Amino acid sequence: MRAIGKNSISSILAYVLHAARIIIWIGCVGLAIAVVMIPFAGGLLAWLQTFDNININGGIDVDGGDYLEIANHFITFLVLLFVVNRLLEILKTLRFGAPFEKENADRFRSVGYALLIGEAAKFAFGFLSIFIDAEIAVNVELTSIAAILSVFVLSEVFLEGARMKEEQDLTV
Repeated sequence: MRAIGKNSISSILAYVLHAARIIIWIGCVGLAIAVVMIPFAGGLLAWLQTFDNININGGIDVDGGDYLEIANHFITFLVLLFVVNRLLEILKTLRFGAPFEKENADRFRSVGYALLIGEAAKFAFGFLSIFIDAEIAVNVELTSIAAILSVFVLSEVFLEGARMKEEQDLTV
């Protein structure tokens, strides 16, 4: 199977990433609404119960731990959205046949930093969960560390490839 062009691997990956981006956007919007609305949920529920034709037979039991878990998921989805957008930009250059650009090296580097921020946020939320009753697992996964390091290595490979392509373009 070809790497570039119509019905190529990069085109199929782009379709998959576009679908993933839509799903992640929906998750981000839902989590953003939850992050904003949860502090007001109790008051909103009490206000709704003042109406005669609305009968609510339950309550909302959301504590700080639940809020912390939702905020953790929100940050995770934001990192995922950022990474998917950068990968789509990289795939676009691959489909046009010019992947070794300095911009792609910068994109890979920004993906690496985003993944680092995501891991740091996981540890920060895990630390906060000690003080607030939340179930946020904090574990160091070697695959995550290897993936982050691999992204930084790919960044350097693309930077060197861009430098070599620039040199070749200057050679007559």
